[in-house]
This record gives sequence, C-alpha cells and structure tokens, in this order.
Amino acid sequence: SLYIADHLEEIELNLQDDCTRHVLELGAGAGLPGILIAKTHPNVCVTTSDYPDEELIRALEANVVRNGVPDRCRVVPYDWGTDPAAILSSGADEGFDTIVAADTLWNPDLHAKLAGTISRTLKRSPEARAHLVAGLHTGRYTIDAFLRSLREAGLVMDEVVEREVKGEGKRVWDVTRAEGEDEQERRRWVIWIIARWP
Repeated sequence: SLYIADHLEEIELNLQDDCTRHVLELGAGAGLPGILIAKTHPNVCVTTSDYPDEELIRALEANVVRNGVPDRCRVVPYDWGTDPAAILSSGADEGFDTIVAADTLWNPDLHAKLAGTISRTLKRSPEARAHLVAGLHTGRYTIDAFLRSLREAGLVMDEVVEREVKGEGKRVWDVTRAEGEDEQERRRWVIWIIARWP
C-alpha cells in the first residue's frame, strides 16, 4: 500500500476529460491507495473493499470518514470469487476503469478467486487496467502462479516489473531469480503487475 501511495502518479487513471472514472481497491486493509486516489482525484469514484469481517470493515469505513472522502470512496465488504453485484452497483455497472490491489498474492489458495474477481469487475475496454503490487516475501513461485491464474482468467500482462523498494531500480520480472536469492535480496524488490484485456 505504501509503495502504491508513493507511486500513485504511475497509475494511469485516464483523466483527460470530465468523465467520472471508477476505481476498485481489492484487499484494501486500511484503504490507503483507495483513500488517497479519492482525496487527490475529485472526478474519481472509488470502491474500496476487503473481506467481510465486521471489525475490518468498520476500521476501513472509519478511515474513509477520517480522511474526508465518504462522498467519493465507498466501502463494500466483498469475498473474492463471489457475485460481484454489490461492488459493481456503485455506478460501475460495466466494470471498473482501474483496479488496484496491494499485497494480495501471499495465499496461493485464493489466486483463482482473486483473478476471477478481477476478470468479472475490470471494465471490458482497451483502457481498463488492473495494477497489483506485491512483495517477494512469499517467494517468486507464488507470484508466478498468480500470473498463470490471471492468464487463465482471460487477461494479459501489459507489464510485470521488479522495482526497488528504496530507489529507482527497475528490471523485467524473472521467476528464475528465485535460485540463490536470499531473504534480504527479496526484501529489496516489489513486483508491479499491470493486467488488461487482450
């Protein structure tokens, strides 16, 4: 979440016109990216969501109110893989222009559900994009498995880049770096995935 917040300008929200854009944040936690987008982009409507746990959702709603954006950022409890009607009912009936998710790839058992949710909620337009940022703390093979899940859900990767957490270094994603990579080296990088419709 912090990495996305620090690099928010790299999420192309396609704001050239006066048309309202719809953004979905999945696995929001505290909601930092979604709330920040709502605060900095008045013509964007954000739906921020996480697992339907009462305490988690209550904390997320409090963060939205505390940051003064309840008019542009709504909180919806959502369990990946279930009917997305509740999150699509925010005026994004045809899907979201942008989907954002931070650190949501750690559990391989949920990959198919997350990829399916993205494919069911990403607007079927050439400009629509899903941005997922993940650390390497669960290893490269976990991320590689998720990339397969996205492809199986019908999406293609616009970009998969390894980016230095502290610094400007970037390099192309390579699962084979797992061989001989220690924990300290893994912590230096995050993976930024941009997925779209073919």
